[in-house]
Amino acid sequence: MIPVKKLIPLQDLDLKIDAANAAIEEKKQKIQKMQREIEADSELVEKKKALLKKIHLRKRAAESSFDSVNEQIKTADLKMKSAGLAPASYAALEKEIVVFRQKAGEFETSILQDMEKIEMLEKDIPKGEKVVSGRKVHLEEVRARVTDEILALKKEIELVKTERSQMSLSIEADSLEMYEDLRQQKKGRVIFDIDVASCPSCGMALPGGFVSSASSHDGAEKCSYCGILLYWTGDRN
Repeated sequence: MIPVKKLIPLQDLDLKIDAANAAIEEKKQKIQKMQREIEADSELVEKKKALLKKIHLRKRAAESSFDSVNEQIKTADLKMKSAGLAPASYAALEKEIVVFRQKAGEFETSILQDMEKIEMLEKDIPKGEKVVSGRKVHLEEVRARVTDEILALKKEIELVKTERSQMSLSIEADSLEMYEDLRQQKKGRVIFDIDVASCPSCGMALPGGFVSSASSHDGAEKCSYCGILLYWTGDRN
């Protein structure tokens, strides 16, 4: 039999501290998540800017090639109009012009497609920058609020820790040491009340002998499977 009457209120204080620390961590994670999302949005905007620059360069290159091909078409056309041009040369120039016009068409299509992409990006980038700017402002507002909330939680933790320290003075050293060791191992609740023959921590069914022993006193017994402390609150023997 393990006396737990004084350990139960001590655990209640520890669980309050656990809950406050968990709330602090959750608030920190919220800020970190917002920060990551803003960074991702900013990175996307920068990628779009880089893409816009690349498309502008590609479009200028296509325009230059388009102009060059058109000049080649004009040159070939002038040659075809030359006096005394042999039929074979005329036919060759005709074939060249067909090829040049095909290339010109490809360059023109590429230019038009890039113009559409540029127009879309030039509209999208400022919108993205505006969203990022707004989210940064919102982040700072949330960060300020969360900082105050975390500070309040830390003050609450210090008060509970003071109360805990005072309470622990009235607990026998062996019981306190056993409880602290369990807390270190399990990282959470280590004392459970039960009124059925199963462990709420590990879920294992408890043997009849365990229930008989646990229900015969007002202390606790260790679960033979997971080692946490169980005290009986059901019908007594």
